[in-house]
Amino acid sequence: MMPPAAEWSMAVVSTIYLIGTWTVTVLMALALRRVSPETRPVLRWPFLAVLILALGDSFHTIPRIYRTISGQTLPTLLTWFGRQWDWIALGLVISSATMSIFYLLLFQYRQERRGVRWDFWSWLMLGLLVVRLGLLPCPLNGWEGDAAPGWRIYRNIPFTLMGLIVILALFRDRSEANGRHRRLLEAIAWCLVISFITYWVTVLGAEQYPVLGVMMLPKTIAYLVAVILLYRLAFIRPAGAQA
Repeated sequence: MMPPAAEWSMAVVSTIYLIGTWTVTVLMALALRRVSPETRPVLRWPFLAVLILALGDSFHTIPRIYRTISGQTLPTLLTWFGRQWDWIALGLVISSATMSIFYLLLFQYRQERRGVRWDFWSWLMLGLLVVRLGLLPCPLNGWEGDAAPGWRIYRNIPFTLMGLIVILALFRDRSEANGRHRRLLEAIAWCLVISFITYWVTVLGAEQYPVLGVMMLPKTIAYLVAVILLYRLAFIRPAGAQA
């Protein structure tokens, strides 16, 4: 458990994050209705990416916010291989899965923008997602408590590789872009870099040093900024640009 001050800080930031991501989701849905039919199939990818990110993180953050505010222990939902899972444990699995799907959808948006269909990298992303989803339900992850040695790392290897592919693709696209488009691509890429650095600090150290769980604060903020920038990249055109 993190110190109480850190728990409350996470609750406040998580609330802001949920409000922000769901607001962007609604704005994307409204904007999607206004775009031309030819553009709509491409723009569905960032919309679905943000939608599934917001939905999955709601399963994780709302129970944690409730526990922080109420101070109550959440009830057990199910027993899996002798381990009892409450709302937070189940939410962690769901959000871990949807965050992985977020990267696949984000990558496919990039591919569609470039006119690339399912190439090697798309299939590699899908394969990493399948491996990640296969690892998440394993009871050795210890979602409801302590994980077996190494499992906090094992389950995050395919996830990190997915993120690395997306980050490198964004930096590559940035090198080929100009002006506003270049700045947005670079900013999104750096937000994802920050999110993974802070995430791995938590993965590697929070079990032994719970105070390192506070590193999830910059991770959460980085994702919120990335989502806002993605909305600007996909749906907000500069003045004078053609629709």
